[in-house]
Amino acid sequence: MRSHPGATTPALYIFWITMAQVAGQEDREKTTALKDLLSRIDLDELMKKDEPPFTFPKTLEEFGYAFNEYGQLRHVKSGEPFVFNAREDLHRWNQKRYEALGEIITQYVYELLEKKCNLTKAMLPVDATEDEPTSFIYVSPDALTNPSKLLVLIQGSGVVRAGQWARRLIINQDLDSGTQIPFINRAMEGTFQVH
Repeated sequence: MRSHPGATTPALYIFWITMAQVAGQEDREKTTALKDLLSRIDLDELMKKDEPPFTFPKTLEEFGYAFNEYGQLRHVKSGEPFVFNAREDLHRWNQKRYEALGEIITQYVYELLEKKCNLTKAMLPVDATEDEPTSFIYVSPDALTNPSKLLVLIQGSGVVRAGQWARRLIINQDLDSGTQIPFINRAMEGTFQVH
């Protein structure tokens, strides 16, 4: 006896849906298990295993860089500008290296403010107690005693410090672009006092 073709279709159809639901459930269980496994892995720790230690030079010379006669940061051997990606495969390490260089640049700019611009570091508040927070500014010799003109320069925000507009400009362009030194020099020439 021949069965009607339409009679087998619902059974097949139901069987197919059931299999798809079972496969879907297995996929969900696998996905959940994978998510659980990944949540237990500390990706930062995993990345650190292949990274060299975050130990960087303490001076421009140790980094192999110097500022040339145009105020541009250049590699002492190749004459090339600073290369951020010293290690293509290690972005975190490259970023930490850049930050270490930035701290050296900050100290370098402080030295320029004192030696080239003849500014003095002054602590604020001047009468701070030992447990009170303090900061500092750079001032010209008679900034607080010359009543005729006073110029106050305020650095940018973030990691930049006194005497800097932008660390990125100092590293990638030159000292004149990234520091306040050209403005300080012009102010001094025009008998402004700098604060």
